[in-house]
Order: sequence, then C-alpha cells, then structure tokens
Amino acid sequence: MIAKPKQQPKTSSKLAQHIAAMRDAKAEGISLSTGRRQVLAEDSILFWGTAADKNYLPYLKGCVGSYTVRLRLDKLETVAQLKMYCAGRKINKVISTSVDLLKKLLYWDKRKAPSLSNYAGSYFKIPSMNSSAGPDIEIVFISPLKQLVTVPSGKFMATRLIKKLTHKDEWFVPSAFNWEELTPEKEEASFNFIQKHSFMVCIDIETFRENAAIRCLSYTGFYYMPGSSILQSMSYVLPMDSEYNLAIMKKWNWELKAPKVFQNGKYDIAYLARYNAPVYNYLFDTAHWFHSWYSELPKDLGFLNSFFIREAVYWKDLAETNDLHEYYRYNALDTWGTGNAFLAMLIEAPEYARTNYLLEFPLVFPCHLSEMTGIERDMDTLKAAKAEQDAIIDKATFSLNTILSVPAGESFNVNSPKQMMQLLALLGCKDLKNADAKALAKARFRHPLNAKILSLVLTIRKARKLVSTYLTPGKEFRRQDGTGSRILFALNPHGTDTSRLASREHHFWCGLQVQNIPRGPAVKRTLKADPGFFLAEADLSQAESRDTAYISGDPTLIEAVEHSPDFHSYNASKFFGVPFEEIYDALKQEVINKPLRQLGKPVNHGANYNMGAYVLIDTMGEEKVQEAKILLGLNRFWTYMQVAEYLLEQFHKTYPGIRGTMYEGVKNEIAMTGMLKSQAVHYCTSKEDWDLQAEGSWTRRCFGNPSASKQSLNSYIAHPPQSLNAQTLNKAYLATYHNIAMNPKHTANFKLNAQIHDSILFQFREDHEYLCKMVEDLLEIPVTIKAYDGVVRTFTVPAETKCGPADNPSIYWSEC
Repeated sequence: MIAKPKQQPKTSSKLAQHIAAMRDAKAEGISLSTGRRQVLAEDSILFWGTAADKNYLPYLKGCVGSYTVRLRLDKLETVAQLKMYCAGRKINKVISTSVDLLKKLLYWDKRKAPSLSNYAGSYFKIPSMNSSAGPDIEIVFISPLKQLVTVPSGKFMATRLIKKLTHKDEWFVPSAFNWEELTPEKEEASFNFIQKHSFMVCIDIETFRENAAIRCLSYTGFYYMPGSSILQSMSYVLPMDSEYNLAIMKKWNWELKAPKVFQNGKYDIAYLARYNAPVYNYLFDTAHWFHSWYSELPKDLGFLNSFFIREAVYWKDLAETNDLHEYYRYNALDTWGTGNAFLAMLIEAPEYARTNYLLEFPLVFPCHLSEMTGIERDMDTLKAAKAEQDAIIDKATFSLNTILSVPAGESFNVNSPKQMMQLLALLGCKDLKNADAKALAKARFRHPLNAKILSLVLTIRKARKLVSTYLTPGKEFRRQDGTGSRILFALNPHGTDTSRLASREHHFWCGLQVQNIPRGPAVKRTLKADPGFFLAEADLSQAESRDTAYISGDPTLIEAVEHSPDFHSYNASKFFGVPFEEIYDALKQEVINKPLRQLGKPVNHGANYNMGAYVLIDTMGEEKVQEAKILLGLNRFWTYMQVAEYLLEQFHKTYPGIRGTMYEGVKNEIAMTGMLKSQAVHYCTSKEDWDLQAEGSWTRRCFGNPSASKQSLNSYIAHPPQSLNAQTLNKAYLATYHNIAMNPKHTANFKLNAQIHDSILFQFREDHEYLCKMVEDLLEIPVTIKAYDGVVRTFTVPAETKCGPADNPSIYWSEC
C-alpha cells in the first residue's frame, strides 16, 4: 500500500510547500523515491579496492552497518571480471576505490588518470552478467580507506556515500535533466513559462579569462505542473555572443521574480555587474548554505552533488571539451545540480545551519561592494617602490656573490633548493632537511659567518617576494580605454571554519590578496585614496586576547586586557617576574624595556592556541630563544626546548584559566555534542537604542577529536576567540555597509574598501571626518557571553581609527 503524506498547511510559497511535504514524508519513514515505507534488510556488498587499502579494511565495517562485506584488492583487468564475481555471489552492490575500474566505466582515454577525489560519491550502473535475469550492478566510489583514519571526516563521508547502496530510499530524488539552448525565437515563450511556473531559478555563468568576459550562462527553473507532485526542471543556456543575447540576459536576470540560487554566486554577480545585468532576488547560495552546515568539508559543486544526489556522476571534466554543444550542456548541468543540491540541503539541514546562513550570507553584499570598489594604485610610487627593492636585491646579491667567490657573469640562486642545500652543507648544517626560512633561522644562529651569509639570502628572498607578489605592474584592473589603475581583490565569507573572511585575487584574474599585504610601507604606500577622499582604517584593539579572556573567564587575563596601561608590558611583567614599572612608564605612556616586552608577544600568542615548545622555537627562532635565556637569566646549560617550555609554562601560570578551563571546556563540548557553539550574544546599534540581534550565534560541526589529536585540539581551541572576533567584525562590517555605505545620506562621501582581519578599511570625503567616528561606533559592539567557567559577563572590544593627523589626513594606506 502506498503511504500518503499528511495534508500540508498553507504556506507562503511554492518552495515552502515543496520542502514541507518532503520533510514530513521523510519524518514518517516514507521513501522520497517510491512513496513506500522504508524496510531495511540484511544483504551483501562487495568492496573492490587496491593493495593500499589492506591495512585499513577493519575500519570499513563501521561504515556499512549490518551488511556483509566481501573483499577484493587485486587489480581489475576488465569490467567482465567484476560482473562474473558478482554473478557468482549474487551481489549487485559494489563500493570501490579502484581507479582502474573508474577508468573503464568512464571509457577514459586521457593520459592523466581520473582523480578519485573528484569522483568519490559518483554512481554507476552496469548490466549484470545475465542482464535478463538479474538486477543491474550498482557501483559507488569512495576515497581510499586510509582516509578513514587520516582524515577527520573520512568515516563520516564513507558512511554517507555507502548509503547510496544500503539506504537508497532515503535519498532526495532530483528532477530529470532537460536542457536546450536559449535562442531568440524561443526566448519569449521560455521566459513566460519559467515566470509562471518556477518556484526558484538557478543561475550560473561560464567565463573567458581574457577580457573578463562571459562566455555563456545557464538558467534552470524548478517547478510543478498543475495536478502533478513530480519535481520538474528546465535548463536554458544563453550564449553571450551578441548584443541581442545581452539584452535577454538583462531581462531574465531582473524580470524573473522567483528566488535566485547560485553556487558561490559572488563570482557570478561580479561579472554580471560588469555587464550591467544585476540579479533580482538573489536569496540562496549552496556554497554558503553548506559551509553554514559543515564548514570543515569542501563546498565545490562537484562535491555537493556527490553528497546530496544519489545517482550523481562527476561532470566537471566536461569543462575541458572543445565541443560547444557539450560545453553548453556542462553549463546547464551546473544549474541543474545547484538547484537539486539546494533542495536536498533544505530537507536535511539542521536548525543551526539556517542560523549560520543568516549570519553569513548577508556578508555577500558588502563583500561584493568592496571587491568592485578596490583601491587606486599610484603607478609612479609603484615604480619607485619596485626600484628600491630591486636595488636591495642587487646590493645583497653582489655581497653574497663576493663572499661565496661566485665567478664573474654568474650568480648564486637563493631560490635553488640544490644550491641552497649545498651552501648549508658547507656551513656545517647538513642536518637541516630544507632551506626554508625556519631552517635558515636555525642555521644563522650557529656561527657568525652563517648569520652574515644567510641574512643576505633572506634579504634577497624577502625583496624578491615583495617584487613578484606585490610590486610588479600588471596586477591592476584598467578600464577599456587603458585609464585607471585599480587593485581589486575578493573577500570570501565561506573561506574559513571560524566565519572569518578569507581573501584572494579578484574574480577578474587580477589584483592582490588584500588581507595578506605585508605590514609596513613597502606595498601600502602604492595604494591611495581617490581624488577628494582620504583613507582610514578602524580596527579592534587586542580583539582576540579580549575574546580569549571572556571566553575562558580567566580573571587575571580579564584584568590585563581591561585595566593595564599596556597589555604586552603587563604580560612580560607577569611572565618573567619583572616589575611592570621597569618595562613601561604609565605616566609618559612609553616602553622602557622594549626587548622584554617584545619577548612576551610570541609567548602570549602561541600559548593562547596551545603551541608546543618546538613550534615556539620555530616561531621565535633560535636566536630569540637564546636572547630570552640571557634576558631572563636562565640556566646557561638549558636547551632551546627547555627555555621554550619554561616560557610557555609562565603563560599558563599567569593565566591558568586558559588551559585549565577553556581547553577542557572545548574538549568536553565536542565530546558531548560534536560541535562548538558560541555562547555570545551581540548587540547592535541599527536603532537609536541598543538592540539585541535575533540571528543567534555561530555553530561549527567538528569532525576532529581534540582528546586524541593535538592538531585537532589546536584548531578547536583557537576557534572560540577567532570566531567571536570574526562575528563581531562581520556584524560591524555589515552595519557599516547598511548604515553608511548604502545610506543615501552618506553614500556619496564614503567608500567601503575592505575588511582586513581586525579592521575595516574605508575612504571618507574631505570635510566628512565624522564618518570615521561612525565606523568606530559601529565596531564597538557590546557582547554578553557565558564563559567556560559558567559565568555570564558583558564586554566591549574598543575600536580605534587611524587616518593620519587631523591637519594632514591619510592619502596613502601606509599613512594610516
């Protein structure tokens, strides 16, 4: 008997009705594909792996439930070999890690083998040996079994993908894939059909790198026909090869009123903005939704389809085709896959994912504004800055070649691993395994001659890095007439596990990673305000230390961040037993003992995040560790490890609540819930009075085991303060966008440039300095938090705006 889903209450949209019906069916144990109540039975399944899987076979049993597993690890020569084995044992379910089998199923004819990481989760069906008598053989690929042990999410992923065979009725049933090219002749009828029937529309563009141009774009409408309960979709691909098609794109983007769904849509809307083709009702994004649910897992569309669609097969290799028809089909598959993955997400996702999404997705729009605003580059200053670094390189290279007696006409290559390892051997450092900066720091300290030679190497490397990454012309975005020199960048709200924004070069294949621009004037002096504007940077003062204090509830750390005249001097005083007055003069507000104050910084940062002694040595460098031993009068026979252990222990003696309360609290929370949930409540000033925000707090699903893995522990204990800092800054960034950048009162006098770690970079027009105070006020958001010690406290991280002196505001970023 076919089970009937219970009658649905009236809902506000077709999409809401669709999701509600599927959720109720799933809750009552009704198959989404057959409509019948699910019944699970004992069965057999074949695992065909490789020799590399042998040592990890015992871990597979925990992923297959009650199924009996037969094992094959030998090389597969033909598909017939698999069919014969299955026929002899009456098996029709196969899981595999065999690339040989994958190549045969794909009819792979390329030199490079297909990537198992791409095809993990891909589903294939082949006829059995006796196709007229037996069922087809279903095959699902999973990642190598080693990942069940080495990757925190390995068991979770393998278990889910194997359920494509063992629990097939639980999977979301996608719409059938139908597509066609959108031609002028069909445009009006197609538009009217999608407008009338679709409850959502998915959009995806394909681009050319040259000229930042759109090659084609796809629209997929999802709908139900009257009287039918079957989900349907229709995909249209529009080649961007004429002015007429440009007009069609603008029409479809703006006049189709159904909610729009993208996969990482900030990339798409950047190009669409370039074409003056904005999108109406962009409400959903699969990359952001999945990141809000499982921030530690990949978010690319290929992965999402393997995760949510039972019979999905990885199709992204089609992007390499030279067949235009196949390329358009690939574009259509992207929007079809996006929509079906999105609907599957809505059915499965827990409430915390929705809460996270409401915190994260709105950031798309201020990020988009900042990305398309960029910062003007002064090409004359760039030329001068590059010349300075080139001169540094030439001078250091000449000195290095002279010391090493390099023959005339030749030059020692500091980036050659072979030459550098030979040099280290000559300097008595054969024990070092590479020639990276940390290895050279160790080698430098072993002899004065080493220090002289390797300091030249590091000088050359640093200057070359600045030139190649930041000071080489050509990274600027220019207008079509060749004018303008703007540095663009991309800001990514789903780029980290903590909700902190990540950065990269711009979507138009130009620009810089704005958050990675080094401190100091070398690069920042080439970036300037627009005519009539000044640059300013408003940042949160010691935000992560304050957040750590209130999350842990450590009273000494709270006292330090709130009341000490100088936080780092306070740390040095407590860590090393030196009176505060001997390190910092509070009346004059100046540092007296700078070396000791500086020594406390890496200790504070490292111990906050559970850094071990060896990593602290690598971070500080052996020279600084030795300096610490002398400054503190420690036993001269102590090793570097003993000194580092001593330094870290002084931190934990000073702030016992970090390790004793916060570390243990994090481990216990993950052990009990598998999650880290912020206990903070932010307040905002979107109204005249302080107003409690309703969105809730950020929650992270954790796959690692901090009680068994130090790497996982380090990641998770860093999460609460970093996430709290990110949420505070994100809310301020969003408020700045709405209250100032998009406010008609201020928009002509303000430019929102970027969010950078703990700060907001912006421009204000001359005679509108009051905008700096407005941004500063928006950054200072009161936070009420329940700490790991169980006490509820309220605090505010103070903000400070740097915009140069009042009589000479900053024009260049380096002046902020």
